[in-house]
Order: sequence, then C-alpha cells, then structure tokens
Amino acid sequence: MPTAFKTIDRIFAKAENDGRLSLFEHEVYAMLAAAGLATPKFRFIPKGRRVTKTDLAGLASAELVLKVTAPLIQHKTDIGGVIFVRNSPAAVNAGIKAILAAVPDCYLSWTKKFEKAGPGAGVSAETVRGDIRGVLVCENVDYEKFGFGTELLVGVRNSREFGPVISLGPGGVEVEYLTERIKDGQAVSISSAALLQARDVPAHLRPLAVHDKLVKPFRGQPPVLDARELYRIYLRLARLAAHYSPFGRNRYVWEEMEVNPFVVRRGTLIPLDGLCRFSRKHVIVADRPVRGIGPLLHPKSVAVIGVSEKLNLGHIILNNVLRQGFPRDKVYVVKPGLREIEGCLCVPDVASLPEPVDLFVLTLGADLVFDIMSQLIAHGKARSVIIIAGGMGEKQGTQRLEEKIVSLIADGRARGKLTPVVNGGNCLGIFSKPGHYDTTFIPEHKLRFPKTERSNLAYISQSGAFMVCRVSKLQRLEPLYGISLGNQLDLRISDYVNYLNDESEVKIFAVYAEGFKTGDGYLLARAARDVLKSPDRHILVYKSGRSPEGRVATAGHTASVAGDYRICRAILEDAGCIVVESIFEFENFIKGLTSLSDKKVRGRRVGLMSNAGFESVVMADGLSNGDALSLAAFGEETKRRLAAALAPLGIDKLQDIKNPLDVTPQADDAAFCACAEAILADPGVDCAVISPVPMTPAMQTLAPGPGYSESINDPKSTSLRLAELFRATDKPFVVSIDAGSPYDAMAGQLEDAGVPVFRRADDAMAFLRRYVAASLKRIS
Repeated sequence: MPTAFKTIDRIFAKAENDGRLSLFEHEVYAMLAAAGLATPKFRFIPKGRRVTKTDLAGLASAELVLKVTAPLIQHKTDIGGVIFVRNSPAAVNAGIKAILAAVPDCYLSWTKKFEKAGPGAGVSAETVRGDIRGVLVCENVDYEKFGFGTELLVGVRNSREFGPVISLGPGGVEVEYLTERIKDGQAVSISSAALLQARDVPAHLRPLAVHDKLVKPFRGQPPVLDARELYRIYLRLARLAAHYSPFGRNRYVWEEMEVNPFVVRRGTLIPLDGLCRFSRKHVIVADRPVRGIGPLLHPKSVAVIGVSEKLNLGHIILNNVLRQGFPRDKVYVVKPGLREIEGCLCVPDVASLPEPVDLFVLTLGADLVFDIMSQLIAHGKARSVIIIAGGMGEKQGTQRLEEKIVSLIADGRARGKLTPVVNGGNCLGIFSKPGHYDTTFIPEHKLRFPKTERSNLAYISQSGAFMVCRVSKLQRLEPLYGISLGNQLDLRISDYVNYLNDESEVKIFAVYAEGFKTGDGYLLARAARDVLKSPDRHILVYKSGRSPEGRVATAGHTASVAGDYRICRAILEDAGCIVVESIFEFENFIKGLTSLSDKKVRGRRVGLMSNAGFESVVMADGLSNGDALSLAAFGEETKRRLAAALAPLGIDKLQDIKNPLDVTPQADDAAFCACAEAILADPGVDCAVISPVPMTPAMQTLAPGPGYSESINDPKSTSLRLAELFRATDKPFVVSIDAGSPYDAMAGQLEDAGVPVFRRADDAMAFLRRYVAASLKRIS
C-alpha cells in the first residue's frame, strides 16, 4: 500500500498545535500504520478518565501493557512508566492509578543521574504530574523469542552533515552494549535514507549478525521472518525518512525516529515502542556555481594582492606562480607606488586592473578581506578568488566577519553581478598542473612539487599542511591538482568533486576532511556516486575529528549506536569511497590507487607468491579481514608452467605447486619472474601479490656497488622484469619488498615504472583487499 503522507502530516500538525515537537507513542503507531506497517492494537486513555469494557474491546491478549504518556518522558521503562496488568477494566484502572502516583518521583530520581542533561532536569514533581496526558493501553504482543536477534532497533536520525540516516541492528535495553561488542560492519547497518536504492537494501542487511538468525533456518527450526519482509520494512522507513528530510520541501522534518524494539509475530515485524521528534528546520543545500571552478583551476590571467618588494608571503606566491610557467604578461600585482614586480605589471588598486582576472589571490590580513571582496564585486574584476588569510571563523569573535563575506557573495550572485567563486579562507593555496600555477606560500627550497609524465591524482584537502606533507613524502607522484580548501566559506569538497568529474584525467581523488558544513556530507556522497560510475576512478577519504557527540538522557539509542564518524564512514563507503583509518593507510592507498588506475578488477581470486615461507603464511592470513579475497585455484596449464620454471633449479622437488606459491630462496630472477608471469596469465587469477624477499643471493636486487657484481639495472633483474610484466598485463598486482634501506633502490625502480610497492606483505594484502572490494562493489 502507498504511504498516506497526508495522514502523517495531520499527526504532526496535531502535535504541533498541542505545543509539542515530539509524538506520543500511540501517534508513532498511527504514523507507522499510515506507512503500511503492522502495529499493536491499543487505546489511549486520557488522564482523569476511567477505562470501560468498550475501551478494551479488540485488545484480546490476556495481559495488557500500560505506558505513561507525557511530553517530558520518552524512556518510560526507566522510571516505572510501564507495567503489565490483567485484561479487565478494574485491573487497568488500578494500574493507571499506580502509574500516575509513582512516575513523578521516579522521574525526578532518574534525571538526577544525568545532572543537566535533558529537558526534564530541574523540574518539580508537580510539573511532571501536570505534564502527564494519560496512559496508553496496548495488547501484550505474543512474539517469537529465539535469543539474540529477538529484538531489533530501527532508528532514523537527522545528521547535520548527511541528513536522514537510517540504521538497523540488535535492539532492546542492551543495544549499546551489544553494538560495541559485535564486529564493526556486522552490528549495525547505516544508510543514507536519501540515497538508498531498493536494490541495495539486501547488501546492507545481509552482513549483520542478526540477519541470518532472522531469515534462515536455525537449529532445525524454520526462519522466523521472510527476508523480503525485513527488506520491505527497512526500505519503507527509509522512504519515509527521505520524505521528511531537511533537504526536501515537505512541511515537517524528522529529527529522530526510533522503534526499539521491533519483534516478530507470525512472520511480521511489530513495533513495541517508538519515539519521534520533528521540526520545521529545513536546510538549503543549493549548489554553488560549480562552473566557476573552471577559471579558478585553469586561469588565463592572475592577480595577486599583498606582495611586498621583500620576500613576504605574497611575494613567495608570486614567485611560485611564475615558476610553474604562467605567462608574466598575464600576472598583475595590486600594489600602489610601483610599476612592476618580478616583471609583472603593478596597479594601484582593484579598480585599476586592466581586465577581469580569472584568478585573484588575496594574501592580506583577515581584517582587509571584506573590503577587497567588496571592491572585486563592485567593479567586476575577478571570476575566482583564493583567500589565504586565516583568522576567519576559526578564532573566537571572527565568525561575524565570515558571515559578512558569505552574505556579500550571495548578494552579488542574486543581483547578477560578476561575483567570484571563493576558495578559503585560511587556506594554503592551490597547485594546478594544467593551470600552470602554484599559489601555495611554501618557498621552493622548502617544498618541491614533483614533476612526472603521468599525473592522475587530485588532492582535495581541508588542511593545507596535511596536503603539502603528503606531497613532500610522495615525491614520485605529481598531482594534477593540490587544492587546499581551508574554511570552505564558499566552495566545498563536494563542489570540486563535482567539477573534476568532467576531467577524465583525474582518476584518484585524495580527500582529507575535518568537518562538513550542514548538508555537505550528503552532497559529497551524492557527488562521489556520480564520479565512481567510472570503474577506473577512486575516491580516497581520510576523515579526522572523530569524537562521538554527547548524548542527553532523553535521546534515543540511535545517536549512540550510529555515531557521527560511523555515519560518515558508512555513507561514504556506500557511495563507493575508500575510507581509511590512518595517515599511513592514506599514503599507501594513494600510491596503490594511482598505479592501478588503468587495471581491470574482475573478481576476488588472488594469486600469492613469495620466495620465503613465512610470507606465504602471512599473505594467506591476510586474505580476510572485513573485505575478503579468495585463493585462486591454479589451472593445469599454470601448474605445468610453474613446474617447468622451477625444475631447472630443482625447486619442484622441494615444494608443491600450490597457492600461495613458495619458490624458496633458490629461485633466481628468471625462475621467480617466470612464475609470476604464469600466475598472472592464469584465467582463474584476478589479481596477485608478488613478494620477492630480496636478501637471497640468487636474485639481483641491489643497486651497483663495490664488492658484488649484481645490479638491478641488468635487464634480466627481478625488478625490471616485474616492471615489464606490470606494463604487459591489465590485471592488478602489487609487490611487497620487506627489507631495509639497501633495497630502497629496488623499490624505487619499481615505483618509477608505476608498480605499486609496499614494504610489508600484510600492508600489500590490506590494500589489495580494500581496492578489489571497492571496485567490485561498483560493478556488481
């Protein structure tokens, strides 16, 4: 049946007219019923009215549940607001009397545990007594009891960053306890209600620990629930949450909705307890003019203000712009009293610029930014601006300055004036290889942007320092773009992802985020879904600032079960992003993803090979840790080729031909690489980890040096042969070189050839697992 949204709107309107922004439990039941869900049978008895036989007609259970109903009280069980009585008017009336007498004092004792946490703190017993509206009389639902999984929690909360988020997991009074002790990814399903597709629901719920307990036979008993019923309820509630999203046009917004628990009665999920908080707090997630990023990243003219004749911050930026090859005759400096600096024309003020520039770099202090921005808009002199200055928004008392600039930009756009898109403030600048400029304020002798023929990487970082640290460490990877966003007072991470979606050269988006403006997490996830429709592209995310939000005594369980970072990770991963947990992982994945961008992922079947037994074991141990790879079964032709490669050295008599393949330290360059080639040629192998432990004397693994004759520069060396194999195959494989600094040259030679190299086998396995899983998720 279709959801009766008009009926639900009337429920909200009635509560709102009653001065409430939350629904009573019987109103939650009515809302769920309007959405096509089964609910218990109930009667609401207003305070002061006695129950009659007519009231109890239709409540057929021998025992009834009485629940206090009051705007202040949401956790009724904790304060004696739920009792069970016989199904008779006398018993029900006596029970109601007992609840009304006990609840006020119990509620006050309970709230003292939470000090000032919640709307009930500090009220009197008389206030609580007057707040009680009545008692809900419900049938006692006779439901299936089968241990873990008997009770489910389904919750929706309005996340400031991501909008409506729906979660499902084990429920009951110990929900937080259970969630913390079940392996992440198997405890709770978390989805963006606005982005969830019907076809994705099974994939969201199947990994849960409670899933199979519900929908598969257990200990000889048939399933208690049809999987389709579980998926239907989850999707129906997600659709309801999306309808009442803060991003939509409907009158009301779900701030929090929770059913804890849902139970199974005769093959149907039934809600036993529910809460819902609502508001009218809508959020406008209007996109900025993303097309304006074109002149920002590909300018034909640049102006800089704040350049001193001495080497100040502005002068460093000017030098960096020119050093990247930007034509001097298209670089202007706003500086009175001079005709030129570094061969660039100087003008006395913004109004004197000879043309509207594509990019204006503003390096003055925060107190001067508003005035310069006003001039740029008034005279129509810039299509984009990079604001370097800090001290806007992040320092106490400066929020008003940022708000003024935001309003100025909005007003200019509303009036149709030439109004620039703005990157920053408090940013370190932008590097654009295609745009031939570098506006970062790090001098060349402190930071060198590498120069390589192959560039497919874009850094999009909220922190400029984080970005340049990665650039400094990953010197074999020249980015196409290095974008430091700073405070994001105008352009956001999602805007750059949207814009760069049309630049096919960008294959890897390396995103560092500290926090999102309201609704921007949702916009990033939406943009990521579009970008990642291309199988050769990846979005890598490192999210800092993971502290869980505080909780108040009257909140539902959903906030604690699906904390802010857990939501961020789940929704971005669902959009196809790879979310990493450490800077070390971030760097490793940048190296791996940039190298494998032109490879094809066909499946999870992996070939593993080393010349050391311990590495074969370590790699086999690393097959499954969350995401999983499966050992490929070598075909007969592959086994023949492997045996032929190993036979001349007698290794076939020492080791069985199996996966993982241990070729022993006796394998020389030719035998080792012949085996790697045979494994990758096998139709049953989708990917591989190749791990030459380089200390063996049988292989050439050292750069030329005194005292030995081997050389990695020999065309027949392992590293050069593996590089050639990497170029020849479209299957992804990674190399592990678990050895110290004498073998840095070997690793570097492979990396220069584009081969992804890890310095430990477990790191290689961890990367390949995540890479394959993310790729397959998008093509499935």
